[in-house]
Amino acid sequence: MEEIEKENQKKYFWLKLPKIFFEDARIKKLRRIAGGDTYVVIFLKMMLLVINNDGIFIFEGIEKTLAEELALILDEDEDNVKVVLSFLLAQNELIEINDVQFLFNRVPNMIGKEGESAARVRKHREKLQALHCNDGVTECNDSVTHSKRKIEKKKKEKNLEILSLPFPKIKVERVDFKNFKNKLLELCPSYEFKLPYPNSLNYIQDHKGFCLKNDHIYDLQIEKFISKDDSFIIWEYLFSVQDEVFEFISKTFIDPKSVL
Repeated sequence: MEEIEKENQKKYFWLKLPKIFFEDARIKKLRRIAGGDTYVVIFLKMMLLVINNDGIFIFEGIEKTLAEELALILDEDEDNVKVVLSFLLAQNELIEINDVQFLFNRVPNMIGKEGESAARVRKHREKLQALHCNDGVTECNDSVTHSKRKIEKKKKEKNLEILSLPFPKIKVERVDFKNFKNKLLELCPSYEFKLPYPNSLNYIQDHKGFCLKNDHIYDLQIEKFISKDDSFIIWEYLFSVQDEVFEFISKTFIDPKSVL
């Protein structure tokens, strides 16, 4: 019964819009197009639409095209939606994962969520702070939080590995490639790594590296998900050095499934 109650608990999602959102060069460029303010509103509505699905919109085929379906759901003009989609695709803000899944690139970093119980705890803490109660406990919590952050930072630093083997010129069997990807995601869903330099994708020598995030490859240098084509090339490379990858994970983590 308790497990069922936990599953049925409501979760609240919101979009964490950064203060500098309208200072972003892409947003400025979108606004400067004729009718740009309308396009920005549509973009915001699109992001709000997918916050409960890690930024991924699933095209269900209710309408013939993605633009038509989004226009229907958002109650917006189809031509305006087409303009926004074209702009987002050109700016790598929207990535086509496959024929039916589309990732709004910046959304995963802008999602806020909490369950009902967490919301109650948060409100209770806010009430205590407002009454200036239990200052000693607050200081203690701050200390614990600081220590926790240091431990998480050390974990991330330890997780980052430089793969030094050269990029292979191989053709990967899709079945084996898929099995490898699933195994890696199961063992270490937030695996971080760097690519050798030089590399076929022309990433710089001092590039900060990449990590797995929401089953996709995230660029730590520009803090965005990479394109579909680059993603396949990197997965192909990781597959070619899979023995080194799994050996590193087994040596670094006592229980890989517990990583972050």
